[in-house]
Amino acid sequence: MNELAAEPITWWKSFLGGDKDALSSLYRHYFPVLYEYGVRLHDQEELVKDCIQDLFVKLWTNRSTIQQARDPRLYLLIALRGGIYNKLRPAGIRKVVPYEPHHDFRLTFSAESAYVKKEAAGLQSQQLLQALEKLSARQKEIIYLRFYEEMEYDDISAVMGISVKAAYKLYARALEALRGVLNISMSALLLLLAQHKA
Repeated sequence: MNELAAEPITWWKSFLGGDKDALSSLYRHYFPVLYEYGVRLHDQEELVKDCIQDLFVKLWTNRSTIQQARDPRLYLLIALRGGIYNKLRPAGIRKVVPYEPHHDFRLTFSAESAYVKKEAAGLQSQQLLQALEKLSARQKEIIYLRFYEEMEYDDISAVMGISVKAAYKLYARALEALRGVLNISMSALLLLLAQHKA
């Protein structure tokens, strides 16, 4: 484990021990990742920010019952996803539902990153974005988690509330759907995704 990866784990241990500064470090470190993921789950930016804030308040309040996390990012993504879904559910119903049929996972990026990507990738990038929009919400979400967040399948299954086997199948189907829409080989698709990510 490299030093950069170890730092959030150290902060997590310190936060569990009651260190408010460590919680602040976790917040500053993970806010961009949580926000990027959250606005793809739900397009109301203020609601997403509120859910992130609520998440960190709950972490502090419940720190004595929280266990050490092997990957704080994974723990926080799962918790944020549940928090957003709970916020959207009707009052009185607290169960987290892993999938809502009307839910649409968005793969649009911030204005700044969209501008940089548009300048760098040109027509192919636009074709890829159009193809991505033809995917189902779940397919878009798994492409984002696997490709842009570089998560492993067991972590994706935890975030999305599906089995590891289902995560493999969903990812394969998403790639095959993209390949079909773009009418290119799988290797060309993976290269295009890598260029778009960069």
